[in-house]
Amino acid sequence: YNPNDKNFKTAPELIRTLVEIASRGGNFLLNVGPRPDGTIQPEVEQILLSIGLWIKTNGSAIYDTVYGPIQGQSAVRSTARGDRVFIHVFDWPQQGVLEMPTLPHMPVQARLLKDGQPLKFRQEAGKLRIEVPRTAPETTVSVVEVKLARPVYVGGGN
Repeated sequence: YNPNDKNFKTAPELIRTLVEIASRGGNFLLNVGPRPDGTIQPEVEQILLSIGLWIKTNGSAIYDTVYGPIQGQSAVRSTARGDRVFIHVFDWPQQGVLEMPTLPHMPVQARLLKDGQPLKFRQEAGKLRIEVPRTAPETTVSVVEVKLARPVYVGGGN
């Protein structure tokens, strides 16, 4: 504990780091220590609450997932569980079309994780194109859930 350390990462930075690590099959540990009286600094508490709000909506795209089939893309990261691929969008497409490489199995459904809004999509010519709202549903990282015809991987998750 250092009472003079005020160099905190922001909640958006930590959420993006969490997604980055989960999309590569890792686990994320935060080093949060209490003050000598056992309380957490108010600044840290606020950051943790913000992360908790994002997790409340998007936790199913993190918990019990494995690394996703979409790797090496600058605008998106992916995690997977069973027949679901979660596309974590870092840079929301303002033109209303999210485009990425095809998924390993045919998509049968796509929706926004935040509110369940169904999304139109098509997979052809080596690309998956998903029509999305022009405004991102989340300010930090928005998640699109894609259901596939078959599971991506067989086995456990994080």
